[in-house]
Amino acid sequence: MPEIDAWLGLSFRMYFFDIQQHAQPHVHVCYGEYELVIAIQSGENLAGYLPSRQRRRAEQHIKKHRVQLLAMWGLAVIGVNPGKLGAIC
Repeated sequence: MPEIDAWLGLSFRMYFFDIQQHAQPHVHVCYGEYELVIAIQSGENLAGYLPSRQRRRAEQHIKKHRVQLLAMWGLAVIGVNPGKLGAIC
């Protein structure tokens, strides 16, 4: 699973072909031993856990970059490396 961004100790990742468990576009956010799956469109927490401060930061970051993340999701689900957040304009 490639890391697409790192910010304030958070690691944002997208799996290739990741539509089995969570069909909607989403990002895996890791912080130390914790991992939370967040829906890109709605910001809904789909699975996992992050401490409150990190969860809020992750949700804000995803909201800020929603359009680019959705484009990256479109690549990842067909098996193409989505690259890094900020690399596409």
